Amino acid sequence: MKKWYSGMAALALLTMIFYGVLAGKPFLQMAAGPQEELGGRGFEQLEGEYIAYEVTHPVVSYVEEYYSGDSERISKMAYVTYDEERQAFLKIVMPDRKTGDMDRLLNALNRSEELKASWGDRQAEEERPVPVNGSLTEITDADEIREILEAMTGSESASTAEMNALAQAQPGWYRIELGYIGGISGANLSICAVAAGAALLVLLICLFSLGSKKGGRAGRGHGSAKEQLLEKQRAWLEPWCIQGSKRRGRQSVLYLLTAAAVMLVLGLAVGFDWKMILACHLAIGLTAGELTGVAVLAGGRAAFSPDKLIRMFGKSLEKYIPSQEEQEALAEEILAAEAEWNVLEKGKEEILYGILGSRYWVVFSGKGNLTVMDAERMEKLETETISGQIRVNNVRTNYLYYNVRAFYQGSRAKKSGDVSVNFNKEDTAGRFMMLARKRLGERADEIIQP
Repeated sequence: MKKWYSGMAALALLTMIFYGVLAGKPFLQMAAGPQEELGGRGFEQLEGEYIAYEVTHPVVSYVEEYYSGDSERISKMAYVTYDEERQAFLKIVMPDRKTGDMDRLLNALNRSEELKASWGDRQAEEERPVPVNGSLTEITDADEIREILEAMTGSESASTAEMNALAQAQPGWYRIELGYIGGISGANLSICAVAAGAALLVLLICLFSLGSKKGGRAGRGHGSAKEQLLEKQRAWLEPWCIQGSKRRGRQSVLYLLTAAAVMLVLGLAVGFDWKMILACHLAIGLTAGELTGVAVLAGGRAAFSPDKLIRMFGKSLEKYIPSQEEQEALAEEILAAEAEWNVLEKGKEEILYGILGSRYWVVFSGKGNLTVMDAERMEKLETETISGQIRVNNVRTNYLYYNVRAFYQGSRAKKSGDVSVNFNKEDTAGRFMMLARKRLGERADEIIQP
């Protein structure tokens, strides 16, 4: 189990480092809030900063991006705006659903002087600046710059010849995408932060599990007969627990890889760019996979711990037989039973190991409980094959098991018997009944029901 926890811890650490590098600085900028006092600094001085910018003079708009696979649905719009203070132009990108204020300002500025006068006080309201928050990034793509210049000289543009000449001579172009910091949206930055936080939690759980000391062995292998009996069960229990722990480790890795792969494929299928896929889809996949994986590991550690199960055997025995003297008598009898009186049924998630003594019959379960049948008090022993179907979320699952139940003398009649054991295999149930018949001897025909 240690190697699985070590691998999960290493992956969690890599996840933290990756999202710290990808989204650490932008997330801190988002947490601190945008800079509102720009102090007359030029765009080149503000590059990479998260700022609150007021658009006062948009001159043209055009479609920046359509939804993937749908050339008629606009996803983002671009606006070229003139900054009179800096004597430069800036590109603003925003979702199509949030363009109302920008369109209002663009239309208001394009009215003729006579029309503006007729609007009166409402014209001033229409010309109010539009606030835009985002990080300022340089445009290095020549095609993107050419698209800006073509839009400014197009028929829909409100720019003047002087503005066009100034734009042609502008040495550097910059853009702000609404709500984006460092090329990542605020929502995806939050997802990245959650992914890093979940990875930190997984790392701490793994380190705690690796550093925690195992409890002492449930029994010393000597001392009282009860302690010897419980410790003797380690011989069959420990190999089964090792196999179960390995299987849970493989399952944890499978869950993690599956979740990450599904989200990656989904991002690629939708057609998002790699930064979006890494910051959103992969982050969600890794978070779900790591949390599920570490939960599977933790569950496996609890379910397949020989020491814990042996301690549970002891507590279960005390519930059946409160008297310590009788517990010791049972343990001595079971310890004296030869291997020919044993029955074993091993499955992936459950194991049953039974020992039939001359009086007491004990069946240990991989779930940590045991069943004790007292042959001396037995009045009737019967078997039943139980099958059926259960339906969960429209999925039908068949079940089949073999129930062995004992009825004691003088007890009130119970359909389920005073004590019962369920076997999953017919051969195991058959062997148990064969051994029971031999132990009962002459009483077998009277007690065992057909």
